[in-house]
Amino acid sequence: MNTLVVRLSSLGDVVLTGSVTAALSPVTFLTSRKYADIAAALPGVVEVLAWEDGVEGLAKRHRTVIDLHASPRSRWLTRGCNARRVKRYDIQRRLRVALKTAPAPSVVDRYAHAAQTEPAALPWLDVKGPHDTLLIFPGAAHSTKRWPVERFSEIRRRWIEKDGSVLVMGSEAERTMCSEIAQSEDELLVENGFAGTIAAMGRGRKAIGSDSGLTHLAAAAGIPTVVLLGPTTVQDGFWSHALGTASVPLSCRPCSRFGGAICPIGDHACMEDLTADMAWRALLEVTA
Repeated sequence: MNTLVVRLSSLGDVVLTGSVTAALSPVTFLTSRKYADIAAALPGVVEVLAWEDGVEGLAKRHRTVIDLHASPRSRWLTRGCNARRVKRYDIQRRLRVALKTAPAPSVVDRYAHAAQTEPAALPWLDVKGPHDTLLIFPGAAHSTKRWPVERFSEIRRRWIEKDGSVLVMGSEAERTMCSEIAQSEDELLVENGFAGTIAAMGRGRKAIGSDSGLTHLAAAAGIPTVVLLGPTTVQDGFWSHALGTASVPLSCRPCSRFGGAICPIGDHACMEDLTADMAWRALLEVTA
């Protein structure tokens, strides 16, 4: 019988479960239908279930159930399963934002504790390709995490002059933003799903992007990756596996657990003061 691993959302969190899925193999992965392609690409995963399709009888069909979400929905879906659940550290994470106290353990460490295993080293995704392209991910779910588009365009210009090809990637909702950076259709990949996105990771020589799920995906594929951090910091749990970072040291950071719609103090200095030169230096320095 398989081990059932539950992580319903979001993209970056689903990607991070790759730190434990190989050790739990064979794995049945329960997630949202939106992230089924991502879950299927993780090591050790042999079956993917979408919670939207109805999932009855989980307790009888799986020898071990590990809930790496621990949300009201995941608890309901795994009721009666005697599941091992990840510790969320909600209070500690809120205090971290409000009082700048010590951060909670990293997400991969929390996952490993619930799974009773050690987190695997990168890469977690096996991607094939020429690895000759700079991947750029300008989008992010929260606007305060987004770096100015014109600065991504500057990074693109410098890379083209130095090394050649670029691929700007995002969702269909981010098409306009991505199109402002890409100079041709050959430099653009936007889709609602993730099948093409996963395949395109094989092109990545290096990657740079906002604190987003696609940037997590590039790092998980072992691509030398730079994440541009604003309202969150590398110590806040999600980027224990980051290969490179660029950020501005400010006393107001972190100002939220996930990012938000507006800067709480109104100047958005964490992103406005993060220059193209700073990001470019981080990109040149990052290695696998």
